[in-house]
Amino acid sequence: MTPRFDQQLKNPFSRIPPPPPATSENITMTSARNQAAAMKREQAIRTTARIGGFCARHLLATLVMVSALCVLWTVTYFALLIWAAVSGGGLGGPASYPLGLLLALVGGTVVSLTLFLPATALADWIAKRRGLPILAQIPISIAILAALCLLVVGIVIATGMQATFRGIASGFTLLFLAHLPPLGFYWWVAQSGPLFVSLYKRLRKPAEDH
Repeated sequence: MTPRFDQQLKNPFSRIPPPPPATSENITMTSARNQAAAMKREQAIRTTARIGGFCARHLLATLVMVSALCVLWTVTYFALLIWAAVSGGGLGGPASYPLGLLLALVGGTVVSLTLFLPATALADWIAKRRGLPILAQIPISIAILAALCLLVVGIVIATGMQATFRGIASGFTLLFLAHLPPLGFYWWVAQSGPLFVSLYKRLRKPAEDH
């Protein structure tokens, strides 16, 4: 038995060839792969944070909108109740108040999800794509709301409702004007976070320049 064979029997791992020596090319390729993986992870984190922020902002705006409608109905109901008690009129049924709250809850949610959310989200997307300032979203969202209200009127007419051009114009105008102030309220609530961040960056930039 030769010494080399005896050494291989004692150490079977000696048959495994040693790894190739690290070269500058291998190091560069490994570094490039690590950088690409890190960039993908960072992009995934940013995308997740962007989606989460979008959902959180519009969920907050919807909750605030529905809460405001419920508060408005509560104030209106008790004001009418006091007026009825003073004037001696009817107080209404006991189910008036909870039914009004239910209507405010359902109606506010539906309107927020079908009109305000698409209008503000599309305005946000268009402004970012065009590099416009955040306040430029206001007229864009108003224009999108007008288009959505026109679509609603068109759907109502398509269901078979007979209406003249004057009636269509009146319905569209009333629908648009009725939802214009709530859209502004919804937009300010949904964009309060980005507005605060934008204002903070603008105030911080002069301080860093000095």
